Amino acid sequence: EVRKKMERKQEISKKKLLEEIGENKLPYLTPSDADFHQLWKTKYSKLIFRKSDTVPEELHQMVQESFLTLREHNCFFQDLVRIKSKDFLTPVSRILIGDPGCTYKYLNTRLFTVPWPTEGYDIKYCSPQIHDACKALMKLNDYLHIEAVRALQGQNLFDTKEIKDTTVIDREQSFATSVMEQESVSKDQSSVCVAEDDRSLKNRTSYNLTLLNYMDPLQMLYLKQEPYFGMGNMAVSWHHDENLVERSTVAVYSYSCEGELLLILKPIFKIQ
Repeated sequence: EVRKKMERKQEISKKKLLEEIGENKLPYLTPSDADFHQLWKTKYSKLIFRKSDTVPEELHQMVQESFLTLREHNCFFQDLVRIKSKDFLTPVSRILIGDPGCTYKYLNTRLFTVPWPTEGYDIKYCSPQIHDACKALMKLNDYLHIEAVRALQGQNLFDTKEIKDTTVIDREQSFATSVMEQESVSKDQSSVCVAEDDRSLKNRTSYNLTLLNYMDPLQMLYLKQEPYFGMGNMAVSWHHDENLVERSTVAVYSYSCEGELLLILKPIFKIQ
């Protein structure tokens, strides 16, 4: 009942927004726009983007071969999901790979992991190629985990420095502030400046599964139009992942298969 109320509220908000937009579309920025990087820095500072050439070529080759291996072995499946009391096959095909026993739930559909090679588990694969593909994805997870920890550590150092710099400026501008007020401000800022320890960062980035999404856009003739920005056909509507724990990190590896216009997206979710 609570879920139905939330869905109705979301539908009303969506309808109201679309009515306000009318024939127009909401503006958005791309990297070619002058204000893009300033907006990124001020509003989406936790979004980190890495170009493909910063990732070791050997890892690229291993992971992309694993994608193609899984596709050739017909390991991707469309899910039957229920939306507004109607059943739909998802336009995107998926497979979940990760720690044994982990699951991922969306639209009241629960996926169970195909386990990657894990120490202490006797996992049987139907072919050595599937074993190697799962192992490659586990290595990508390990790499992204290390990179995520480094990125968050760097952000913490930057945030702490920025707060300290702001504190110095504030003190120069507020020299006449009473001693009691200064002590109060100092206490508030000290609580903000406490950086996360390495253990907390590692917990936030210990990815325990990977959700692989695959779609051939040329085969998808029934995709809906993106309604707000005029971005064209969309495979997945705008949404938020409701079962992520607070302050989790999400890593995404995107691969477009040359020659066949195939798109494979690889989100990795930290779920507890």
